[in-house]
Amino acid sequence: MNQIILKDCEALYKESAIDWTRLKDASILVTGANGMLPAYMVWMMVYLNEYRGYHIRITALCRDAKRASVVFGKYAEKDYFELLVTDVTEPFRVKGAVDYVIHAASISCSQYFGTNPVGVIMPNVQGTFYTLELAREKGAKGYLYFSSSEIYGKIDKEFIEETDCGYLDPMELRSCYGESKRLGENLCKAYSHQYGLRTVVVRPAQTFGPTMNLEKDKRVHSGFVSNILNHEALLLKSDGLSSRNFCYLYDGVFGYFKALLDGEAGEAYNVSNPACKITIRGLAETLVKAFPERELKIAYASHDNVYLENPYKKQSTISVDKLKALGFTPRISLEEGFRRTVESFMEERQ
Repeated sequence: MNQIILKDCEALYKESAIDWTRLKDASILVTGANGMLPAYMVWMMVYLNEYRGYHIRITALCRDAKRASVVFGKYAEKDYFELLVTDVTEPFRVKGAVDYVIHAASISCSQYFGTNPVGVIMPNVQGTFYTLELAREKGAKGYLYFSSSEIYGKIDKEFIEETDCGYLDPMELRSCYGESKRLGENLCKAYSHQYGLRTVVVRPAQTFGPTMNLEKDKRVHSGFVSNILNHEALLLKSDGLSSRNFCYLYDGVFGYFKALLDGEAGEAYNVSNPACKITIRGLAETLVKAFPERELKIAYASHDNVYLENPYKKQSTISVDKLKALGFTPRISLEEGFRRTVESFMEERQ
């Protein structure tokens, strides 16, 4: 196991306010398991099995078996690990019990919003329906849906809470992501109300960490990590004045599991680190100072023609007070998070 991920998992096990014993002997389905956020959750389960003897049965649903072998390596061949290669937007079956469903399959990279909007929408709607039906049929103890802070749209408020709802234009192409995430959330609420299924929604901020796919993920934080690793200038494809809420994966995974196990049915929870809100230019400047040995510089370029820029440049600060009430406390600074991320990729390249 990657040493940075291992250290994160050990710290999560020892320091986070989570009763991990509730996952002992559980059967857990994770969709989109190759993705950055769910992959870290899978790694936490692997850690619980390998180092704590939890005997969790992991069913990792993904579309790319080769990518899964790269992400999980030898652990994908373990007896407790089942790789289910299918598309979540099509009907599928899972053998045996399913105690928890984590539905994280989604296309979240903005470069696809203008080239494959239907492909963006369907996992958030059709995939959510199929996974909710599976959880209902299996009598699952919990269902966790990965939404996004983009569902808030344009909103004029200093701090965004879960009960806030801003403006999204359904006739704007880029809304394929935010609008479909909203509908997925409503499906979760409907299943909780109509069938008594314990559904919980998380709304992650811009999250980064060792499981990023640097080749395919063209978002700015992924690009900056690539720049650092390759001794390149940090490339900004805008004026850099847009502000974003960031979160390192240690804090993210803490929040996701906390919501899954202790969140209230039919409720949504923001997962972010308010101390990590910053402009894109500010992030670049922070990284220049955080990696002095790299002698980084900042450069500017233009986006390609297919990129659909987020029109809501200045995001409000995402409040995590609701999740904090359950025992969540974000801990990792922006500088420390990127340091861990870069060190993780350096280890992989050795």
